[in-house]
Amino acid sequence: MARRTQRFTEDDYDSLDGRASKTEQKKAVQRMAALGAQLAELPKKKIEKLPVEERLIDALLDVQLITAHEARRRQFLRIGKLLRNEDESIILSYLTPQQGLKKTAQLQRWVDRMIAQGDPAIKEFIKMYNAAEHHPIRQHCLRVQRDIKQELGEEAIAASRLNMFNYIQQVALISDNS
Repeated sequence: MARRTQRFTEDDYDSLDGRASKTEQKKAVQRMAALGAQLAELPKKKIEKLPVEERLIDALLDVQLITAHEARRRQFLRIGKLLRNEDESIILSYLTPQQGLKKTAQLQRWVDRMIAQGDPAIKEFIKMYNAAEHHPIRQHCLRVQRDIKQELGEEAIAASRLNMFNYIQQVALISDNS
């Protein structure tokens, strides 16, 4: 087989920036399925009031009627897929009352600490929360640090921080219930 004559350039790698690998996509679906499992535990009236698509509400109500283990697992994967189309902040706002304000403030401090300290803080967070993964947290952290370094607008930095906080909050919710 002939060797490739063209070398990759920095632009080639920049075009891949922010794109999730297949493994990361699968783990995101599993995370969403776990969040869907927590949403399904909410009372029926709360589920019906969720500001999401009707298909998702129907799927959440259907899973409460399913008793077979494999069928429930597949239904939660379907719910996870439907949740990808929804705003994470809205979904998390319905689940965070279970955590409480103290826990939310603690997670915000973790985000600030990980952005400031980097890998040592990330490793410490991973030890405390078993659903946490090093690579996605590090990517979120690097994205926020890059936005700060490039002196992008406050909106861009706030959006990056919010994405990181949403991920940390999801990890904390999943870790608390597993």
